[in-house]
Amino acid sequence: MSVPSQVPPALPPPSVVVERDLSQVSPPLALDLPFTVRIVRTEEHLSKAVEIRAQSYGRHFPDVGERFRSPEEADRAAFSLVLLAESKASGEALGTLRIETNSKGGLAVETLLPPDSAYSGKTIAFVTRLGVKNGGEASLVKLTLFKALHRYCLARQIDWIAVIARPPLDRQYLRLGFQDVYEPGTLIPIRWADFVPMRLLALETISCEREWRASGNPLYRFMFVDYCPDITVFSSVTGIWAQPRSRSATLPNSKDLDAVFGISVV
Repeated sequence: MSVPSQVPPALPPPSVVVERDLSQVSPPLALDLPFTVRIVRTEEHLSKAVEIRAQSYGRHFPDVGERFRSPEEADRAAFSLVLLAESKASGEALGTLRIETNSKGGLAVETLLPPDSAYSGKTIAFVTRLGVKNGGEASLVKLTLFKALHRYCLARQIDWIAVIARPPLDRQYLRLGFQDVYEPGTLIPIRWADFVPMRLLALETISCEREWRASGNPLYRFMFVDYCPDITVFSSVTGIWAQPRSRSATLPNSKDLDAVFGISVV
């Protein structure tokens, strides 16, 4: 019994390949977002991120919002970076999050992870200080921040992305594919957050693409396929004369965004 070949069809021999003029080659299809996402590299950008963070947390927890009105030590630490979304039209800050990694030392969140588990000895990114400005673009800003986060973690060879969240804010992470580290719904008093009970959730960087595709998630294309040159977290590895060469694509449907981010989140 013959086994079907897994080898892709052979390309035509070189003699029948007709080289096209470079002007006939189409540029990549790209999304033109109304904002950019960058890594914070200046005190001005950090001030913007801190302000939007304080406003966002303050909507739900006024006392916490007041505490977040100044930069934290982790904002400038070697093990972390801050992402900032800014409006193209006004330059206004629209959203932010911080990524802390264990590549240069242990993270506080690792003390909560079970020993001898799938997380042991792995590279981990701990996502904190998510904040988004209220408005019609809030859901798109959040999803774009997570797209930038995921791409960054792939590039940095991060195995797991971890978050802690209190209900009902945990729901947005569950809809993005995060799962409980312990039994579903387990709440852990977090020492560095005034012992507020929260869920410890994790997402495997590599497998989440496969799981989104298998589930038919309506935001799969935006999250994993669409080219977004306005996400500039890798600008430091781009030539100084580089300019995007792209055609326009379609932004995610607002109903699909609401299905994931249908609740108010910080």
